[in-house]
Amino acid sequence: MNSWRVLTSVRLVRLASAPVCQTTAPGTLLVTRNGSTKASFAKNNDKQNNKNGQNNNNGQKAAIALASAAALALKVYYDQEGISLQAQTEDEDFAHENRVRMYMAPDKIFNYFASFQLISGSGQETSSVGADRKTMMMTPMDFYSAITPDCTLAHGVGAGAHVDVTEAEVAENKFYMEKSPIQGSILNEIGAAGLLSYSDFCFLLTMLSTPQRYIDTAFNLFDVTGDGNIEAKEFAYVSTKMAHKTGGFGSYTNLDQEDILASSSGLLNYLFGKDRKKSINREDIKKLQIDLLEEIIQLEFSEYDKDGSGRISESDLCKFLLKNTKIPPKKQAAMLKRVEKIWPSKARGISLPSFKNLFYVLAGGAELERALFFLDVEGIGVDIEEFRKISSWVSHSELSDHVAKVLFALLDDDGDGRFFKEEIGAVIFDWRQSRGFEKGSLHVSMGQLRI
Repeated sequence: MNSWRVLTSVRLVRLASAPVCQTTAPGTLLVTRNGSTKASFAKNNDKQNNKNGQNNNNGQKAAIALASAAALALKVYYDQEGISLQAQTEDEDFAHENRVRMYMAPDKIFNYFASFQLISGSGQETSSVGADRKTMMMTPMDFYSAITPDCTLAHGVGAGAHVDVTEAEVAENKFYMEKSPIQGSILNEIGAAGLLSYSDFCFLLTMLSTPQRYIDTAFNLFDVTGDGNIEAKEFAYVSTKMAHKTGGFGSYTNLDQEDILASSSGLLNYLFGKDRKKSINREDIKKLQIDLLEEIIQLEFSEYDKDGSGRISESDLCKFLLKNTKIPPKKQAAMLKRVEKIWPSKARGISLPSFKNLFYVLAGGAELERALFFLDVEGIGVDIEEFRKISSWVSHSELSDHVAKVLFALLDDDGDGRFFKEEIGAVIFDWRQSRGFEKGSLHVSMGQLRI
């Protein structure tokens, strides 16, 4: 069973029983994994204030315990019965999550999609000076959801909604965690080693958003000593500096290096072992990036390949390109209609390798734009073969001729057989922004040139 039902039940009762200062601001909507569950506190503000004056701490704790027990019982029941439930997420909830990915700062994105709070220590809440440290953590599938527009495999639970879990429970895997359906999943391997911290989130985002040709540069940044290997201390130091952000929702830079190395970070455990004695080299980083990209691509492809045939329709490919773009819905419908007129059903279709090559082109970001301007210095646009050549420069693999034809049918508004920046910018060049890639990618500056 998807854990969003447990999170929703606990979150709702916590919000209902918490003081006004801890609840959602009046007039805002509560958005959780259950798209149909929303509460507007503006209408009942006076009523809520009266109730808060009557509730005492014991009543609040009892309500939370009751809801938690009920939610857990529901989860166990459905797990035992083998019933699979899918969240019925409405369009407005997809739109809200998409805005979070595009416009919020990385730490706020992390808090929105992170579904667990790790309690370091005994696991008992206390108000004493030596209180246990509580850190927001996410699962690998939370990470996938945080970078994938219109994701249907997992959904953000919202900042402040989480399941408490102790270090002992994480170490022994005694908690429910959604897993990737991909065989040999690297996300599942990382998840088996533990949950992801905010620094882990920033590092994985950098791995996905940095073009492959610059991965050596990223490695050199982590290899502080320049000996060709990255040790746990180097990784902890650089990843913490990389994730540093003053302000925002929460603080993630108040731990010194020893605390980080002793943390339950799933990524640190995966890369360096629990004893932190392993090291990684340049090839390990390259393999990690490739494995991550391959799995993210397969997961996205599977969201359209419902029957597992290994192919998706041309229309599905276009929907993948258009989702979360700033193009008005009416124009999007006209663009899709143009494609469906040529390919009314899944005739030839798009295979996973072809989809993968296009994904690598889109992930190239500014590299694609730079290459296009280099080839089109006359300002006359590029034809389909020239576009395929540019794509091969960026992705280091050949773009399918069929995929190129679909792209031209979708984006070539005037039908002249040539691409111009104005035609493809809103889809091709802005694709990375919809996933938050620009927030985590490696940027290189040389004089006035910045890539």
